[in-house]
Amino acid sequence: MSDLVDHEVIVIFKKYLHPLSAKLTEMLNEHFSHQTERRGCGYTQATRVIAEFVSQPRDLIGFQDLRIFEEYETKGLKNILNQASLYDLELGTWRNLDTNPDVQTCLGKLNPQETFTQNLKQEVDFQATLRTLYQHAELEESILICQLLADIILPQDAKNLEMIECESLEEKPKVGSCPMAEKFFLRIAHHRLLRQGEINIFVDEQDQPIMMEKMNMGDNHSCISLVPLMMNGVRLPAGSLFSANYDLDRLDKHQNQQYKGYVIPISQMNGFWFLRLTTLAVSPQNRARAFGYHFKQQVDNGLFRPDTTELIQLMEIAQDQICVGHPC
Repeated sequence: MSDLVDHEVIVIFKKYLHPLSAKLTEMLNEHFSHQTERRGCGYTQATRVIAEFVSQPRDLIGFQDLRIFEEYETKGLKNILNQASLYDLELGTWRNLDTNPDVQTCLGKLNPQETFTQNLKQEVDFQATLRTLYQHAELEESILICQLLADIILPQDAKNLEMIECESLEEKPKVGSCPMAEKFFLRIAHHRLLRQGEINIFVDEQDQPIMMEKMNMGDNHSCISLVPLMMNGVRLPAGSLFSANYDLDRLDKHQNQQYKGYVIPISQMNGFWFLRLTTLAVSPQNRARAFGYHFKQQVDNGLFRPDTTELIQLMEIAQDQICVGHPC
C-alpha cells in the first residue's frame, strides 16, 4: 500500500476530465527525485514543464499541446477538422470549440447519431469542462496550475482581456531557472542590492512597470513579472520568471532614478522566454505548502525573508526608478 496522496490538481483532472501526463503527475505529487538543490521541488518542476509549452506559439492544427494529458485520443479531433466543411462548418482550429458560436449552431442542426456530431459534442463538452476546471480547486497554487493548463489548450485573447501580450523568443536563452533565482529578487525587494548589481525596469506605454530584470547578480537577464501577462494565449501570473536576450545599446532607454540600470519600454524588446513560476507568485501564507522543499531550501539557505516578502515591494522599487516625463 502506498501512502502517497495525490496533489489536488491531479485529483481534479482525474475526477472531472482526463488524467494529466505521467511526468506532470510525478512532479505535482512531489516524487523525491524532484526535491533537489537544482530542481527545487515537484511543483517548481511542473511549472518548468508547463513553461516549455507556454513559450511555444499555439499550433492551431497540431496536437502537441495535448501531451499535457496522459494518452489523449486525437482521433475525434482529426475527424472534426477533416469533415467540418462537409457540414458547412468552417474551422481553422480545434481549439475553443466550446465558445465558437458556429459550432453551437451546427450542433443544433446535426443528427445526434452521426459520428461527426458525437465527436464534436464530446470535444465541446471536454473543452467547456476544462475551461472552468479551476473552480473545483481550493488551493491557490492548484488554481494557478489549472488555469495555466487550460489556457495552453484554450488560448485566450489579450485584447479581449485587456492584458499585455508578452512576445516569446524563438529560442530559449542560456539563462538558468535554478531554485535560487529568487535569492536576488528577495534582496532587491528590501533594497539590498549587491554593490555591482543593476536592475532594469520594463515599462508599458504609460510608463507603468511590467517586469524587473536583474544584472550582475546571479544569472544576467533573469526577469520577474510584476503584473499578470499573456504569452502565446496563456495568462501568466505576476511573479513569473522569464529570461531575455537583447543588445542594450540598440534600445531606447533612460537611467533609473535610484539604482544602476535602465527603464526600458517593453515594446522595444524582441521577446522573452517563460521559465517557471517563482515562489513570489503565491501568497506568503501559502508558499511553504505550495513549494515544499523549494521553500524550505530558501529558508535553510538564508534567503532574505522568503516567507513574508511580497511582489508589491518589487513593484514599489520599480516605480521609484521611473522619472515621469523623462529624461532624467
